[in-house]
Amino acid sequence: MRFYGIPSEDRVLEIVNGINSGEWVFEDVKGGNREILDASSVKERLKKIIGEVKSWKEQLTTLAKGTVFVFVHEPEDPKAFKIYDTSSLGCSTELTPPRWRVYIKELEGKV
Repeated sequence: MRFYGIPSEDRVLEIVNGINSGEWVFEDVKGGNREILDASSVKERLKKIIGEVKSWKEQLTTLAKGTVFVFVHEPEDPKAFKIYDTSSLGCSTELTPPRWRVYIKELEGKV
């Protein structure tokens, strides 16, 4: 699956608002939690996380405003998101796993 980085949290919110149906899997990779949510609940959860990302960009003065934390599969028809946190920043030879994975249930095992 190809994911596209979205540097603007406002654009991410537009994409999230396009979610209208389906059963969604919400995984907190760091916390080891996994939930099944309906479209309304997943929208609210994603909005909360986007607020957290905005907060990081405001509070961490060394963080570039265009830093990408949110990646989405097919922005015009969102079915999967990978969201990284500030621990993903820095020099590394490999990308750390995302902090959160959110995807429509039909994609289970593919994200």
